[in-house]
Amino acid sequence: MLKFLLKSAIWAVESSYNTPERKGARGERLVHNALTSVLNEQEYRVLTDIILPIAGGTTQIDHLVLSRHGIFVIETKNMSGWIFGGADQQKWTQVQKRSKRRFQNPLRQNYAHVKAVQEILQIDQEALHNLIVFTGTAEPKTAMPDSVAWGLEDLGRLIALQRKQILTDVQVNAYVKKLRDQALDNTKAMRNEHLKNLETKAAAKKQTPVKKNAVNLDQSACPKCGKEMVKRTNGKTGDAFWGCASFPKCRGTRKAANR
Repeated sequence: MLKFLLKSAIWAVESSYNTPERKGARGERLVHNALTSVLNEQEYRVLTDIILPIAGGTTQIDHLVLSRHGIFVIETKNMSGWIFGGADQQKWTQVQKRSKRRFQNPLRQNYAHVKAVQEILQIDQEALHNLIVFTGTAEPKTAMPDSVAWGLEDLGRLIALQRKQILTDVQVNAYVKKLRDQALDNTKAMRNEHLKNLETKAAAKKQTPVKKNAVNLDQSACPKCGKEMVKRTNGKTGDAFWGCASFPKCRGTRKAANR
């Protein structure tokens, strides 16, 4: 009986330690420590777990790295198992030994964060980089976009790839100050309010009927980098298609829906 109670107590402690919220927090701390210890503070400015006001509520961003090479908006996923998904899929799938669950495409999720930063700072989207990093033992089982990093070393590689100067030091300092001034106090009460805002939005989304003539949301984001897309015409065939606004830097495309 004593052995059973001891095992039950250990299981309860392990379960509380491994809740999604706590696993996520551990992943965020891991990324923050890596970013601040590796990146030159004279060149890169790191903001972590920042809550910003947006129209109709708030948005919470795991990490922001600001530099002359642009602003990196980073979403952290501390997960294990196999990950299946694609850039244009609304949901991705996590498969573990005894379970399978679907979760929101992190690129789409983080794209909302990118747009929030863009709106607050009033800057061109060319200066923003949408990055996802998996910090746990998760392994990709499908081809993944170039903006998804698997581990901290891979995240550092993605950041280091951007060497073109987009912003000046004066701009970087001004943007850091503006984001800090706009950020809400990251208290337990504020985090709870943020979660309530998310639940309210999710409930409203379920109740809103889908219009048949509505624009396909998948067309609004590039499948490779998550940035906006613009409608273009193939010079040879005359067919319409969606192309990344960052072309030729990014060559992401989508087929245009036939009318």
